[in-house]
Amino acid sequence: MESPATEAVSAKRRDLKKVPLLTSFASLPIPVLAALAAEYAASKTAGRNGGLAGYHESQGVKFHLGAQVEKIIPSESDPSLAAGVVVNGQTLPADFIVMGVGVVPATEFLKQSGFQLEKDGGIKVDEYLQVQGKANIYAVGDIAWYPQQRTGESRRIEHWNVAGNHGRAVGRTIAGDRQPFAKVPVFWSAQGQQLRYCGLGTDYDDVIIHGNPGEMKFIAYYVHRGEVVAVSSMQNDPVVSKASELLRLGLMPSPAELRAGKSLLSVDISTTSAKSRVESV
Repeated sequence: MESPATEAVSAKRRDLKKVPLLTSFASLPIPVLAALAAEYAASKTAGRNGGLAGYHESQGVKFHLGAQVEKIIPSESDPSLAAGVVVNGQTLPADFIVMGVGVVPATEFLKQSGFQLEKDGGIKVDEYLQVQGKANIYAVGDIAWYPQQRTGESRRIEHWNVAGNHGRAVGRTIAGDRQPFAKVPVFWSAQGQQLRYCGLGTDYDDVIIHGNPGEMKFIAYYVHRGEVVAVSSMQNDPVVSKASELLRLGLMPSPAELRAGKSLLSVDISTTSAKSRVESV
């Protein structure tokens, strides 16, 4: 139980004007878990993931989507401290600012060893996560540009779940059980409810929604060129877990089937037709 003095400090902290500068909804847990009711300058992604923006707005958050952060204004009394942020010409008063703008791979030191780095500092690997042109040298996790199983397109994905799966795959390869990396990227985040996501939906051109995003109880299917490439959900476990396997095996229902109401949980991967795909992957 808080003492009166502690309660006074907590109340003062709640009254502080906080301005996190974020580049995606994935950065939101930092201020959310710290119980910060703040004003956000965030990317449009946050507003397109099923009621997330509405939930945070109900907690006192104000979004400035697609905003251009022009400058941070110093305090008149102490120039070493911030007093506000200018966003699209509007000054947002701030007692403190949190910047969540991403990171880059710390790989520059590898150049002197003859490694070829991508423009963002990542390292391109093959389907076994072996560095291209380097025998028995592997790159995993945030630095690895690795080919996606079904498309062959290289992507670099910054999430610890992907890094962990990379490590296990390379461990098997080194131990003699050589096999291509086939896991579908999976992500989750606490945003009022648990948000689940799998796949690669950055280039989607259509979205199929089952449920009510406003109630944060939904399934979203991200479609690209007539195929489902990613799935997100809230309060619909274990749909995303099933979706990751269906994407991996090439057994994801078509957009037409999903629009007609087909459930992923009804897809039986133990059938004869599915087994051949399971055994070949």
